[in-house]
Amino acid sequence: MRNNIREVMKKRKMNATELAYKSGISERYVNFIAKGDRLPSLKVAVRIARTLKCKVEDIFLLDDGTKRSAIVA
Repeated sequence: MRNNIREVMKKRKMNATELAYKSGISERYVNFIAKGDRLPSLKVAVRIARTLKCKVEDIFLLDDGTKRSAIVA
């Protein structure tokens, strides 16, 4: 699993500190997720997506590049 958190944060002109504060999670955890060292729970993934004003599947991708939602169909 990989993610586009840093790219989306850049588009939204938001840093990890701001994302963490607005999402209600620690900056350290945001950085762990962004580096791929941790996988967030669904609850945290939704909070991050809402803060970044996008869908969860726009941020979190399978290693082959497909969106998670493509599998659930």
